[in-house]
Amino acid sequence: MTLTVEVITSTGRTSHAIDNHGTADVSGPLQRLFDALAQEAGATVVFAPGIYRIDAPLVVRVPSIRLQGHAHSGIDIHGLNLAGGSIFHFGPQCGPNCLTFAYAGQEQAFPSGESPWPYQTARIEVDGLTFVGHNNTDVDTARGYSRFRGDEPNFRGLRWYPAPGRYQDVEREGQRAIVIPPPAPGKKPEMLRVTRCCFTDLYVGLEIAASDVSYLTDNWFGQMVYGIRYHGPGQGTFVANTCFADLETALVLAHPMMSAIHDNSFAYVSKCFEIGRIEHSSLTGNVLNNWAGSTGAAAVGGFCHIRGPAQNVTISGNSVFHDHDSRVRACTVDPEPNGNSFVQFENCERLLFTDNVLHTRLSQTVVRLHDCRDCVVADNLITHAEGGNPVAQTGTSARNYYRRLRPEDSDPFDPYVY
Repeated sequence: MTLTVEVITSTGRTSHAIDNHGTADVSGPLQRLFDALAQEAGATVVFAPGIYRIDAPLVVRVPSIRLQGHAHSGIDIHGLNLAGGSIFHFGPQCGPNCLTFAYAGQEQAFPSGESPWPYQTARIEVDGLTFVGHNNTDVDTARGYSRFRGDEPNFRGLRWYPAPGRYQDVEREGQRAIVIPPPAPGKKPEMLRVTRCCFTDLYVGLEIAASDVSYLTDNWFGQMVYGIRYHGPGQGTFVANTCFADLETALVLAHPMMSAIHDNSFAYVSKCFEIGRIEHSSLTGNVLNNWAGSTGAAAVGGFCHIRGPAQNVTISGNSVFHDHDSRVRACTVDPEPNGNSFVQFENCERLLFTDNVLHTRLSQTVVRLHDCRDCVVADNLITHAEGGNPVAQTGTSARNYYRRLRPEDSDPFDPYVY
């Protein structure tokens, strides 16, 4: 059999023959391979192009590990269904946590040499791999993907619900591609780096309990329910140059700190940002296109909802096109709607919302400050439908500054010279 997987450690290189034709379940051989690395301080595992069929959950226990794929890191389900690159295809028995990176340690610390060293860590890097779930979102990849079949939307009711009968309880059973579990005392999720990867047909792409530093860049999340979910602290979380397409909720962040989420593209997404507590962070240069003629799921969504408490946050330079009158409603997988406005800030202080372009058809308030203090909303281009308005403050908001752009206040233009 062809050698398809190479392992590199401090003791050398080994090659392994693991079936990559997509027909045989290779979860057993892969788990034995990962178990054999448990005594290593670090390892790189390189996967040749092909389909690795995985029908049982995998657990990796190496303090520092890199999984590396090759070739085109994606599966094109927009009608072609071509298998390209290194693909992890999760079967119906795999999950809900498909690939878990558990905590591990070594007897001796470096460079101090202290021993025994009781602490365990998770340092993870995943590059150039594609993760495909098992019919989590009812996308008909077998016959080619299309947004519409005749006059009927291909996604049921224009919502990214899992396929009929797929789960008894989707939150407990839905497939998560990459998982970092909650840390116990003496265990620390130090670093997560996911680059040039693709995630599709999953319940959640990245399910992260917490992480000290995360670099999530140059990825693609498509046709799924949640892209990225952080349930705990995520200091130093960087999400950049990533495309989120056809999702219900792109990012759920419980507590980002000193983080930057910038230059990402969102297409046909119900909710872009669901954020709890956020501190000393920025959301800049992101783009959303919710075109009414292509999908209707975004009709129940919102661009950004910060529940707070939040402080020292900059949101600027974002460009939003939302071709729906998406008055608040709770008819998606999330039981709660995305705030009561398309952009909603609650319990925030020292928040800067400037130089954004929001072109909407909303017949309600577009940007809402609720119980916010010392915030600035200025120089944004905001459009809305009849009955709506650009910005409002409610609750106990105080000392906020609002300046709208008024075309009538423009200085005279210079003469045209040619």
